[in-house]
Amino acid sequence: IAVFFIFPLLLLGISELFVQKKVGWTVLGTIIVIAVILGIARFAWWWKRQDGREKFIASLDRRSARNATLSSLPDDMQYLKSKVSQLVEHTGLPEDEEVVDEEKPEASTDDSAGGDAAVALVEAGDSNA
Repeated sequence: IAVFFIFPLLLLGISELFVQKKVGWTVLGTIIVIAVILGIARFAWWWKRQDGREKFIASLDRRSARNATLSSLPDDMQYLKSKVSQLVEHTGLPEDEEVVDEEKPEASTDDSAGGDAAVALVEAGDSNA
């Protein structure tokens, strides 16, 4: 996408800025050209001096390993399910054991504490009247 779409449009846009024959557009084109040159120099520095090539190849290797793992995942899951069912048959465990979490009631909430304080204030106000 970058080689056939972004770079040609960038170069076309820069050339159009210089063709306009206005100082503002020419200055903007110059700034963009300097930014592109600095970006290319930074990429070359990263690629050569900061092991960019090795990092790029390592990321491609990680991506291919992840894709291979994801493509073999359904087969692996079927194998694991069959092994688990064999273990269940061998040990005699029931197949469906579900753990039910017991809900713990909360002692007090912020609303109830605030309500008690409001009732106390109302009762204090009634005794003063």
